[in-house]
Amino acid sequence: MKIKLLVLVFAFAFNFSNAQQVTFKQVSESTKRIRGKITSYVTSMGDTINIGDKVKFGNPSNANNSFVYINEFMPLSTPTLASIRAQGWNSEVLKIRVSGTKRKGYKVTFTSKTEDGFTRYLYDYETALSVGEIASDVLSRTEAIAKLKEAKDLLDLGMVNQEEFNALRKELTPIIMNKN
Repeated sequence: MKIKLLVLVFAFAFNFSNAQQVTFKQVSESTKRIRGKITSYVTSMGDTINIGDKVKFGNPSNANNSFVYINEFMPLSTPTLASIRAQGWNSEVLKIRVSGTKRKGYKVTFTSKTEDGFTRYLYDYETALSVGEIASDVLSRTEAIAKLKEAKDLLDLGMVNQEEFNALRKELTPIIMNKN
């Protein structure tokens, strides 16, 4: 009995000691697949996503009003492209994995579920984010440049003062220079 308890405690502790955080940079520069239990992921934009966090689905990128990079599946079924009904849903992250091959490169995929809990979703987070299928509160580099250009136009028109423009420029510079 003592041995079983000791083995159980050891297995439980070992399971948590292997939990790790991976970053976009680690995955994109990796020459072999990162293995083990991944509990959090630092995105290319600097956000940290943990298991249990909510990810909001954005807009479908397909002309047929379906998602291209978000697949939905139910138990014992084949994954299909998620339909427009998933737009705007908050999805709880259940699993974070690194997938891919050495030749094609590696990427981070998430498995998540929505409030109903029955349907699961599988997606490459970075690709889905880049096309707007995942909604983010963080500005992309392109959005930051557009916002700064708009502020410059407002400064030229006299609708904002130099101090307001400088404050916004200071805020957006790390995003534009990819140093966020």
